[in-house]
Amino acid sequence: MTPSKLTPEQEMQQRYRNVFGGSEGKLVLGDILSKGHYGVTLDPDNPVMVAEYNFALVIATLAGAFDALYRQYGMVQEPE
Repeated sequence: MTPSKLTPEQEMQQRYRNVFGGSEGKLVLGDILSKGHYGVTLDPDNPVMVAEYNFALVIATLAGAFDALYRQYGMVQEPE
């Protein structure tokens, strides 16, 4: 059986996981989330704050930071 070919999006997501998967990468990812106001009540009238939050979440999601949570709630399809 040959391994399935990854899409360009999946390849990029794997790169994010490679970069942020180590101990140093996890520290940087935590800093990105902190600077992106993760866990803080956002001011919806502050578009910069909302944009920073959204971008931090995109990076964290690509890095796989929420994978365990997504699996717990059945939000991802498990490979066959």
